[in-house]
Amino acid sequence: MNDDEATLGPPPKDGSAFRAVIGLLAVISGVFAAALLFFVEVPPRNENALMLVLGVLIGWGSSVINSEYGASTTGRKVAESAIKRLEKK
Repeated sequence: MNDDEATLGPPPKDGSAFRAVIGLLAVISGVFAAALLFFVEVPPRNENALMLVLGVLIGWGSSVINSEYGASTTGRKVAESAIKRLEKK
């Protein structure tokens, strides 16, 4: 791993449109997939695989939402302030 700023790129902007679209896409796809279970008949041999895929999809969506709107934004600010304090010393 290389921590050179040139390879890392700029830090993500808080509240960017891209991150909002990804979060919205994750929520909509999870709800849509769960709603399809009421209308589409699933063969008995595929039930477990479908539940696994649906769980991964909903887990992915919740991870995106948690990282965008959860405590990670606050954690990022705390980490940045701690780094600034260490750089001043």
